[in-house]
Amino acid sequence: MKLNLKIKTKILLFFSGSLAIIFCSLCLFINYIIKPQNMKDTEFTVSQIIESKANEVDAWVNKKALEYRIISAIPAFSSMDVREITPLINRFTNLYMKNGEVMETFTYIGKNGFCWINSEATEDLMDYNDYRLAYSSDTEFVIGLPTMNQNHREVILFYYPVLGYGNEKEALICSAVPTVGLKAIVNTTQIYGGKTWVMNRNHEIISTNKEYFYKNYLDKETLKLVNTESITSSGMLPIVDVNGEECTLFFTPVPHYHDWITYNLVKNSELSRQTDELMAGSLFLFFVLLIVTAFLGLFLTYLVMKPIKRLQSCMNQVEEGNLNAYYDSKESKDEIYELGLTYNKMIQRISDLVSRIYKEQEEKRKAEAAVMQAQIKPHFLYNTLDNLKWMAKEQGAEEVASTITSLSTFFRIFLSNGKERIKIAEEFKHTKAYLDIQSIRYKEKLSYQIELEEEIKSYSTLKIIIQPMVENAIYHGIKPKDGKGHIFITGKRTGDFIEFTIKDDGIGMSPERLEELNKRLQSLDSSEHFGMVNTLTRLKATYGEEASLTVISEPFVGTTVTVKFKVMEDIECIEQ
Repeated sequence: MKLNLKIKTKILLFFSGSLAIIFCSLCLFINYIIKPQNMKDTEFTVSQIIESKANEVDAWVNKKALEYRIISAIPAFSSMDVREITPLINRFTNLYMKNGEVMETFTYIGKNGFCWINSEATEDLMDYNDYRLAYSSDTEFVIGLPTMNQNHREVILFYYPVLGYGNEKEALICSAVPTVGLKAIVNTTQIYGGKTWVMNRNHEIISTNKEYFYKNYLDKETLKLVNTESITSSGMLPIVDVNGEECTLFFTPVPHYHDWITYNLVKNSELSRQTDELMAGSLFLFFVLLIVTAFLGLFLTYLVMKPIKRLQSCMNQVEEGNLNAYYDSKESKDEIYELGLTYNKMIQRISDLVSRIYKEQEEKRKAEAAVMQAQIKPHFLYNTLDNLKWMAKEQGAEEVASTITSLSTFFRIFLSNGKERIKIAEEFKHTKAYLDIQSIRYKEKLSYQIELEEEIKSYSTLKIIIQPMVENAIYHGIKPKDGKGHIFITGKRTGDFIEFTIKDDGIGMSPERLEELNKRLQSLDSSEHFGMVNTLTRLKATYGEEASLTVISEPFVGTTVTVKFKVMEDIECIEQ
């Protein structure tokens, strides 16, 4: 898939996308792994707290039950001794007051209707249903519903039986116990922002104001949907409060008073608050990191793109023709630095190649001009030379006639009807004609020998390859020499190469002059040694860089020139 975007945009998208993937994975992990586990842990914690509250309520009830159990065991109460009951009631009232507790009303009611009560009776203790239940129930005691006394204090009626002879219930101790102690246990602590209360199995609320509870937490109809009779142990159930919010209702029975159940209502949003806060914090951190990543991405792209843009600017200048637009590689040595060095090398090679092409074109132009100057109309030249040859023969000048014949052969092969390549046999024939002419000129001073392998005679070669080397050998090697000189020319195949060797025993060259010549051949500098440099240039243009022209020379010993080029086995020679 191709993204036609800038590198800066790609880097920003990559970092932002990676960050988004990481945080999405984190949010999914929090929402589907951490949150359920955290909810379970929180629900377990709330259940433990509710159980603890139920045990505290149970301790409060048991304390009252223990007190009344001790009181009911006093002989005066069990024997219904009228003389002792009233003082005892007053003593108990004073004792509670000394202990900082409040007992609104304390009374002793006999089964026969006799009633003893403390002096500050402020409420009607004769709740018929609770009174009857206290006598008929198998439970140890009965606790009534909260009620307001005449002092505007809320109390709970506590009924405890007094057993007579035969363990029969003969009387009841009835106490109006303030609900302050119970509310201190239940209402003072909020569990996860929820509401805790005590309710009996008839859905009667014990520890809080009913109207306020129905208005702010659960209405009466919703509360009655709770199946209190089935509650035997700690548990929870989903429920909706008066505001329509989803909540969880936790409950635990009071252990030693089965009729009371401790409840706690907690919003589900509170149960998952820690996880939600973690999620919100993660999202906030994501946006912060996204902004930081954007700045870091921009800074990174600036660092990356700065050298790239500089390199791009250099390339644009090259495109406009400025081959001197080199990349400045003085900065940090990173991948762009390596790319810049490669670019500089490429520009240098292009510059060298352009210079070389210009030079080759100039050399080619000079060569073509020289060829054009030498190209006389062939038929006129051949006819003229032929007439001169016969005139020489008529006059008996055989040597002149022979020279004219060699000259005619020389020019015929030199012109070759405009062909650039000829057979190797023709090239050697051309060289022989040239040597014959020079031998007549220099007479006894020059001799030569030519050896050509039969195998390569039909192979093609560039024309006029050997003659310039022979010319150099005569004029720069043999002519300055005292005495006779000899030239030895060979042509053979060596592997995939054709090799021509032109060897003379002339005066040779000094090491300095030989070194200068080889440098000019290497750089194809034709300002001097035009024939040799031009020949090498033509060879490389036709046969590639593997073509070579090497010179070995030793002062007063001689010079050897070796020409090598790839084999071309085409018999028909190609015209220009």
